[in-house]
Amino acid sequence: MNRFQRAFVLASPLVLAAALAGCGSGGTAPSSSQTAGSPSPSATQSPSASPSGTPSGGGSGSPSDTGTPVAGGPARCLSTQLEGSLQPGGGGAAGTVYQKIALKNTSQTACLLEGFAGVSLTNGPTGDPIGAPADRDTSVAVVPIVLQPGQSGAADFGLHQAGNFQGCTVVTAAGYRVYPPEDYGSLFIPAPATACSNADIHLLTLRAFQPF
Repeated sequence: MNRFQRAFVLASPLVLAAALAGCGSGGTAPSSSQTAGSPSPSATQSPSASPSGTPSGGGSGSPSDTGTPVAGGPARCLSTQLEGSLQPGGGGAAGTVYQKIALKNTSQTACLLEGFAGVSLTNGPTGDPIGAPADRDTSVAVVPIVLQPGQSGAADFGLHQAGNFQGCTVVTAAGYRVYPPEDYGSLFIPAPATACSNADIHLLTLRAFQPF
């Protein structure tokens, strides 16, 4: 073995050790770069906090907005505990008579009156409706009204003169059938009026009940 061969043999273990050391140091770099580039747990969990805050911002489900009685409050007024009457109304316009439909609590317990009644002209206490039912006038807000025994709430309504409508088949109505808000029962208010039997002619407009 000459001098060159002995030098190569002695040097080869050092070269091999250096190569192994280089491979070991290079293998740790990807793990550190992956740690830095991967999203942290707090970042991936942060969007889940937003849905929990969304419903709390809405107030549409409150009892006053939906028209349902507050838990523990009085039940809605039913036709069986109410007495209806017509009262003078304010304002007026040519060809229209404005009055109020008043509902009085004749029972011994408080009840809730809130929203719009269903109102139609009719030919008697148990008769059929005449013409189209009243259209809702939403110019005033719906408010909950707790009627104690003997108290009343009233809704403004207008009756347009039948003679102003072309094609009107004129008939005489005996009064008004009134369905309190969210009640399938009805009551009758006697008040003769000139009506149109045509279902496509709308003579009545009605607002939501207000304290009276």
